[in-house]
Amino acid sequence: MSKLIIDYNQTKQPDFIGDIHGHFDALIQLFEKMGYTYNDGIYNHPDRFPVFIGDYIDRGPKIFETVGLVKKMQETGNAIALMGNHELNFLELHHKDKEGNSFRNQSKRNQVKETDAAFLGKDLNSYLDWMSQLPIALESDHFRAVHAQWEVAAIENVKKSTIERLDEEGLKRVHATPGLYKSIEILLKGKELNLPETLHYNDHGSESRTEARIKWWQPRKRILFGDDFASLPEHMIDKDISAFNHDYEFYYEKKHIPVFFGHYWMDAKKVKLMSTNACCVDYSIAKEGILVAYRHTQREALSDNYFINHK
Repeated sequence: MSKLIIDYNQTKQPDFIGDIHGHFDALIQLFEKMGYTYNDGIYNHPDRFPVFIGDYIDRGPKIFETVGLVKKMQETGNAIALMGNHELNFLELHHKDKEGNSFRNQSKRNQVKETDAAFLGKDLNSYLDWMSQLPIALESDHFRAVHAQWEVAAIENVKKSTIERLDEEGLKRVHATPGLYKSIEILLKGKELNLPETLHYNDHGSESRTEARIKWWQPRKRILFGDDFASLPEHMIDKDISAFNHDYEFYYEKKHIPVFFGHYWMDAKKVKLMSTNACCVDYSIAKEGILVAYRHTQREALSDNYFINHK
């Protein structure tokens, strides 16, 4: 199996921690609230094991400190850290394709200015090397975890790959392999559907959006925009989309084991499960929300009672 998809082999129960985005102080508060203790530069717990769900960089006030702690905990075997779309974007901005161009161009939506500033004067290459080896997804007999979307076909496509890390050479191979980069995008960014012109909107960066992220964890409803799509501006949620006959069908079925993910900027006032077997732990810490963890006990059904936040 590709090293980009890993197994959970810990005896401790997992704590899934949502998108941090450089909010180091909130992470420390969350650890302390969950009963972790600080020792020799890391946090640990006698019975629990942290699984970071990705997006450690961009937007927040203490990016370098956040990455430093997550990196040390992961490298010392005291945490699992998954890759997020922001780490993928950062790698693609700093690595070159076979023509000598960056894999990704800078834009307003690639918010890396704060991250570049945080690493100024630091050994950036060592952190890029660390990011490049982060796994994309995690699975066990009792749960799964991925930054944005668990799509079975995309997971299987990545598993078949012999690429072990997304460094410069790995990215060249990914982009040269038909369908592989698209699979990685689905797992790290979520499936987006093209929207009819009447549903175009401006995102939080004031850029026009012609696509929207499907709520892949539930069967489609197709009545209100917010029923079928996530990460929308509040004024778009109740817009009628009954005439938009999109044909997306690859939803996460109820027969599948629980899946944990981040990415979707959920409302901090409505912390709850997405479904009986789908749990999002991104509650918008970078937009004045909260940093959230879900304290999972394997073999137990998911419950809203197992969320905990940093406040």
